[in-house]
Amino acid sequence: MVVVIVGIVAAVVIPNAINTSDLQVMSAARILTADLQYAQDTAITSQTAVSVVLQPASETYQLSNTSGALIHPITKDVYTVDFTSLRGFGEVDVVSASFNGASSVTFDELGTPNAGGTVVLRAGPHVYTISVAAITGTVTVTRS
Repeated sequence: MVVVIVGIVAAVVIPNAINTSDLQVMSAARILTADLQYAQDTAITSQTAVSVVLQPASETYQLSNTSGALIHPITKDVYTVDFTSLRGFGEVDVVSASFNGASSVTFDELGTPNAGGTVVLRAGPHVYTISVAAITGTVTVTRS
């Protein structure tokens, strides 16, 4: 009987005691980093400009080219990421996106971004900054 009570208490207390905000924002930073690199690679291979348009107010971003929204290679849906609807990313906040004053970055057919800039993600006290280098388009992540 004691083991059952301890098991019930553990099932209720442990999930509430573990703070997942760091894991959420770290995973969100990895997703965004991979998508920025995917946009750059797609621009090079398709020889057409590809944009990543971020909308911090709605916690979303979309990949598109001159023909419109890209199609995600795995889901076969429009390539839009919405952190509010992704399971397990409820605490992620896209704080800001700034690429020379704009909230989007466009990679040309050589993979060069139209502007360098940063995207700041936060979940609870944890903050990550994703940077895109102005000339090379190199994407880096730093924890603040």
